[in-house]
Amino acid sequence: MEQERLIPSAESLTVEFKSDHKGPLSDKDLVLAAVCLANNQGGDLYLGVEDDGTVTGLHSTRDRSRDLAAVIASRTNPPLPISASPIQEAGKELIWFQVPSIQGSVFSNDGKAVIRALDAKGKPTCRPMTAVDVVRRANQQREIDWSCLPASGATLADLNPAERDRLRAAVKRHRGEASLLELGDDELDLALGLVTQGADGAMVPTHAGLLLIGHEIPLKRCMPGHEVGFQVLQGTDVRVNRFLRGPLLSVVDEIGQRLEPFVQEQEIEVGMFRVPIPNLPSSCFREAFINALSHRDYTALAPVTVQWQLGESLTISNPGGFVRGVSLHNLLTAPPRSRNPVLADALKRIGLAERTGRGVDRIFEGLLEAGRPAPNYARSTDDDIVVELSTRPANLQLVTLWQDYQQRQGHPLALLSLLVLHLLHEQRKLTVEQLAEQLQRDPALVRRHVEQLLESGLVAAQGQGRGRAYTLSQRVYAAFDQAEAYRQQVTLSPEEIDRRILELAGGVEVLRRKDVLEALSGLESRQATYALKRLCSKGRLIPLGSSRGRTYQLPP
Repeated sequence: MEQERLIPSAESLTVEFKSDHKGPLSDKDLVLAAVCLANNQGGDLYLGVEDDGTVTGLHSTRDRSRDLAAVIASRTNPPLPISASPIQEAGKELIWFQVPSIQGSVFSNDGKAVIRALDAKGKPTCRPMTAVDVVRRANQQREIDWSCLPASGATLADLNPAERDRLRAAVKRHRGEASLLELGDDELDLALGLVTQGADGAMVPTHAGLLLIGHEIPLKRCMPGHEVGFQVLQGTDVRVNRFLRGPLLSVVDEIGQRLEPFVQEQEIEVGMFRVPIPNLPSSCFREAFINALSHRDYTALAPVTVQWQLGESLTISNPGGFVRGVSLHNLLTAPPRSRNPVLADALKRIGLAERTGRGVDRIFEGLLEAGRPAPNYARSTDDDIVVELSTRPANLQLVTLWQDYQQRQGHPLALLSLLVLHLLHEQRKLTVEQLAEQLQRDPALVRRHVEQLLESGLVAAQGQGRGRAYTLSQRVYAAFDQAEAYRQQVTLSPEEIDRRILELAGGVEVLRRKDVLEALSGLESRQATYALKRLCSKGRLIPLGSSRGRTYQLPP
């Protein structure tokens, strides 16, 4: 019998194979292979495997007693802390190195740095690390704030007074920091980090300054990566297709104006008032768009893109993956972090971004309150963040339920409660512990929210003790037009199970256990067996045949 392969079958951005077949791999090449992985995401390095994944093992002359982890640490700057373990694969000896992704960049002692990347054909390779890579990595790991650095070659003449006026108007319109309106031009620029002291002591624009109030030509010259693509599609018909290279505030204004004709509203009546429900809540879009502009990697030659497929979804993508400490799994719980702190802070003070740093929370709230799916970040990668906002018609029945809750309780549903309802809709039935694990919140906090939802009639409980689980209530399922789904989730009492089995038996000549399981969705196999035995013991069913092929019928 062929033994199962224990190591990966192919190379990737986090897996590197090195041959030792023709002769022991040199220490120099081994060090560079480890440096290559460390300068990206880290990963696994296997010595004794060919590039195509063929296991050839260690060379017969290799000194097995050498501490190769120590060799690598002594020949890297800063010393690279890796682990080296001898392993067996396909009857061959290998060495498995586990390479961490360290803070900053790592070089060999002779000054060489390489980084794991994909070549033109999409295959993983190690290429020389450039100065841009070093800056990008430091920016990604928040070692430096690129946005506060002087823009190379820029002067104060590159700042546009008209854009500074636009900034002041934005502070008023978005209720930003009122004290900014009392400052003169020079004071305002200093307060927001739009200028800094250059090498000669003179004031010069920062990257943030050019991005917010710069003229377009110097902005293109100093930051060639800055661009915003905006597209509106109706089916395959392109309604809008624009690429903008101007300062951020003008871009935000123009895209807002171009979105407006496509925003439509549904309405619900709440008491004596009509509540509009737009297909694209302005607060959700603004937070997602401003997040993309403020947190993108401006050293990457790629645009921020906004694409709206009318009637379906609006997708925003930006170059630069999640910063260190943030991932798909902790978006709502990680402390606020920014790749460009000075730029992000300026946008908050102007009023364009959520001031407490919880903009992602606002996006989730806005969509879930409208009965739409939560924002989808699943297409994000290490190189890009992609968020998809549903713009399909709102679930008005669900919105009415949320509004009714708000009227009765005197406050809207909290984000955590909305997330609990969202998970229960997706996964049907969950315990408090399961909810807490998926939401990455304290179980006691989740339990309080679940109990409040239970009291308000939005969720239903099943079972007792530690096995107690929760589902959406019947009226919430009805709002989703899924009354049958609710029926399938409800735990039937023994009496109800007996009644429904007898109804089934009355409609057929013979009843099989399989028929019971198909008809009573959610009933476990052992529950069906016990119920049939119970009815037979009471004389309400008659068993026919052996245990494996046994059938049942009503007594004459």
